Amino acid sequence: MADFPKDYFQAETRDGFFIEAMMKCSWAAYVEVLEAFDALCIRHGLRYFAAYGTLLGAVRHKGFIPWDDDMDIFMPREDYMRLLHLPVSELPSGYAVHSIYENNIHPQHFSILVNSSKIDYSPEHLQRFHGCPYVVGLDIYPLDNLSDNESEIASQAELLRHVLQIIQLYYKTPQEALELLPEIESLCNVRLDRGSNLKNQLLRVAENICQMYNDTTGGDLVSFTATPKRFHRMKREWFQEALRMPFETSTIPVPAGWHEILTYIYGNYMTPRCGLQMHDYPFYRKQERILAEAILHERNSRGK
Repeated sequence: MADFPKDYFQAETRDGFFIEAMMKCSWAAYVEVLEAFDALCIRHGLRYFAAYGTLLGAVRHKGFIPWDDDMDIFMPREDYMRLLHLPVSELPSGYAVHSIYENNIHPQHFSILVNSSKIDYSPEHLQRFHGCPYVVGLDIYPLDNLSDNESEIASQAELLRHVLQIIQLYYKTPQEALELLPEIESLCNVRLDRGSNLKNQLLRVAENICQMYNDTTGGDLVSFTATPKRFHRMKREWFQEALRMPFETSTIPVPAGWHEILTYIYGNYMTPRCGLQMHDYPFYRKQERILAEAILHERNSRGK
């Protein structure tokens, strides 16, 4: 179990941003998950690196960015797929890896290692995760190979964007999305089952597109799961080695080319932009709303 000083869990202000006490507990829970994941990867010889805000936090803050509330990981595709095929018995008790391969309602084509399936206020869980009852986990992004041919790279990226846009369209106007499926089937040489979960099928098609050039070794690496509008293309040599950097009370492996990666993604990355969040903050407000709605529904059901 990770070790934290007693005052770690107190609310504080870092870089002009107020961090409430529960967020500090959540950070500690994330560190527990990180250390469990690290032990798993060492045991099975799996490579991974801090990614995105987690990489930036390790370099600039030696831990979490004060206004961040999640953890991001890069894994080379080979190691990523090996992770997804590990038996559940290899994971710590209560942990799970959610992906499109084990759960056909998983909404993204990256995977998440979580410490629980639900909010848990049991004394055992609270003690294990430093007073954090919420589900916390690592967002794990595979790194794929790119072709050496710029025309092939452009075609691959455009095809992937097209599939991802159809997935988004399916939520808004399903009939319009259905009309585009024959085109996808022709372009990708697949047959989609209209009677089964189409989003999961399309996410699997997207995954296959991501891996089109993984039998090559000369091109750059890419994180295709960043955003449909911009994929992050990075030099292979930036990931040739891993260095350990402090992260809160633990450490995390970062790519040897961390400076080049951060400059590429964020520009002048050492200048904090206080309070700039890319998603809902704090993450546990959504879980609290879901729990409240479930309790209300149960009460209403009992009252009938």
